[in-house]
Amino acid sequence: MPDREAINASWRLILGELDADLARLKSGEVLEDGGRIASADWSPPTIVGPLPDEYAHAVRELIEQQRIAIEALDETRRRTGEHLAAVKGAEPARGHQAAYLDVEG
Repeated sequence: MPDREAINASWRLILGELDADLARLKSGEVLEDGGRIASADWSPPTIVGPLPDEYAHAVRELIEQQRIAIEALDETRRRTGEHLAAVKGAEPARGHQAAYLDVEG
């Protein structure tokens, strides 16, 4: 079994990476060129020991912040779906006539 400092260092690294991913998500910097999610290649870290008690609060807070971020993403996805449905429901322009979409009514 690794020593306490190795375990702490491993957990600090893991939590730091997860915090950084969450911060990028909240800032809107989650997409790479081409629209791919930047952390899509993420794989679970190799944990060298059990979670030290002193990190339990940080883990609970990270989980709560991730839950909030998921709710925000779900709301954004829902609104985007509504917008797409409205655009698809608009009558297509015929020929070279101007077409307008009523966004107020």
